[in-house]
Amino acid sequence: MATARRRSRIVWTVLLVLWICVVWGHSLMSAEISAEESSRFVFLVRPFFAMCGITDEGFMTHVIRKTAHFSEYAVLASIAIGCVRAWWGATRTALYTVLAIWVCVPVVDETIQGFSPGRAPRVTDVLIDMAGGLLGMLIAHAVLRRKRLRN
Repeated sequence: MATARRRSRIVWTVLLVLWICVVWGHSLMSAEISAEESSRFVFLVRPFFAMCGITDEGFMTHVIRKTAHFSEYAVLASIAIGCVRAWWGATRTALYTVLAIWVCVPVVDETIQGFSPGRAPRVTDVLIDMAGGLLGMLIAHAVLRRKRLRN
């Protein structure tokens, strides 16, 4: 049993570190590279926007970029909950650790953008990140609760 717990801790910790690297890696991209990435995604989902009557590419890009912020942090929070539960279970230490990650990672993320060419940190992005993180925490909590009720 101890080996399975140790393995679980390692897997969750590696996932958490890798995902934070993905998030911060996006912040290290210059504005030009980030815009290219967004444009590629807009191209893929343009038919969906068109079905909704939206044709303004600037608006599409804005929605895609903000949705990416929200989604990155929903995933991050879910992974963070898995990680801290693997280490501390459902304790106050786990809760405080997730909350610290929920606040610190987006603040550092936006700070990094201040040093990336053509990019600037935005408080609104931190709030969007935290909203995504909150949704991720709620989903993870619901999944864990349902699992616990089934057992």
